[in-house]
Amino acid sequence: MSNRAAIGVDVGGTTTKGGIVSSSGEVMTRVDIPTEVEAGTKSVISVVEELTQRIPDTGSDVAAIGIGAAGFVEHGAGRITFSPNISYGDAQLKSAVESRVDLPVTVDNDANAAAWGEYTFGAARGAKHLALLTLGTGIGSGFVVDGRVLRGFTGAGAEFGHTVIDPTGPPCQCGLRGCVEQLCSGQAVAREGRAAAERDRQSSILTFAGSLDAITAEHVGRAARQFDESAREVLRNAGTMLGIALANLINVFDPEVVVLAGGVIRSGEPMLGSARDELNKRLTAQRRRPTRLDVTVLGKDIGILGAAALALAESS
Repeated sequence: MSNRAAIGVDVGGTTTKGGIVSSSGEVMTRVDIPTEVEAGTKSVISVVEELTQRIPDTGSDVAAIGIGAAGFVEHGAGRITFSPNISYGDAQLKSAVESRVDLPVTVDNDANAAAWGEYTFGAARGAKHLALLTLGTGIGSGFVVDGRVLRGFTGAGAEFGHTVIDPTGPPCQCGLRGCVEQLCSGQAVAREGRAAAERDRQSSILTFAGSLDAITAEHVGRAARQFDESAREVLRNAGTMLGIALANLINVFDPEVVVLAGGVIRSGEPMLGSARDELNKRLTAQRRRPTRLDVTVLGKDIGILGAAALALAESS
């Protein structure tokens, strides 16, 4: 049995997670630390150095390091070209890590890495054409087309969360208005949850959060699971916008399967049911074939697994 493995690192806005991952997808050991939002590269190096010290304990042959980084990535150079939520300090992420460890390093966008994780180990195994949306604070997206990660000319492709579906909608940090991210992400659900709780002071959204300013998407989801109608309406509306976005995505990419990941999907059926209904309505109107819509089976390790799988694929 092969003991070939890779280090996978998932750089998020709050946490940088890493693990040593076997070629079969087992996370043998892991490290999680808070992300230094003004020095993201330093956080990555800290995780990688800790994991390299643990390699002997796993008995594995670590062949490479993969990093899924939040932001736009020039893939070949491993350079961060833009990131709205993290300042990496040293944008030359690949060379910064390679200067500390004697292993080849692959850097890609975090959602691209997650999509490759689903393709290799997850719900989309066996599908040559897949799309992944990660619904967290923002929305990331990754696409595998004919068995290859879609990156675009500069490496900043596949940013579906910043496509506009309402030009008069809420402003986005990317500089546009009415992006998908501003209509069905965690920040969108939190914003609309605050507005709903302000209208309905008896809503359990406010009970769970304690104050209007403290409301998050998680509080809205908890209230919805208690059948709070204000919370369920917020999630239904977000789900409808997600369904519109998914229909657009399918029109452009025609994937075999769409996989949803991220904390917002834990809101459950009030949002996901609404998204499926809107998507099916639009696909039926266009006489398009139904498209499989799945939820990730990889959980919180999706980024670690995907980054490691990318590193193994590029080092083989």
